[in-house]
Amino acid sequence: MPHCCGEAGTLALSRPDIAMAMRAHKADAFRTGMAETGAQNPVMLTNCPSCLTGLGRNQKLGYTPRHLAEALAMASDGKHWLNQAREWMARATVVTF
Repeated sequence: MPHCCGEAGTLALSRPDIAMAMRAHKADAFRTGMAETGAQNPVMLTNCPSCLTGLGRNQKLGYTPRHLAEALAMASDGKHWLNQAREWMARATVVTF
């Protein structure tokens, strides 16, 4: 996978040297992409929890990692979507079978 963050599976645990090299390669790709596009504080979307961790390690480059579900919630319900979701869950009834 081009520009993989190196966080998936057990790679980061079993071969931290390779994972760190992949993370550095990913950071270089972000620097290049952000410089070419002129993007300021972009949001990097992913649906992979491991990638969120990996992207978070490079967050100092000036972007915000975000899960796709969170971005969709923000787009449909605004920036206070989490508070609204918590209120909705507090009113929910538990159904057991």
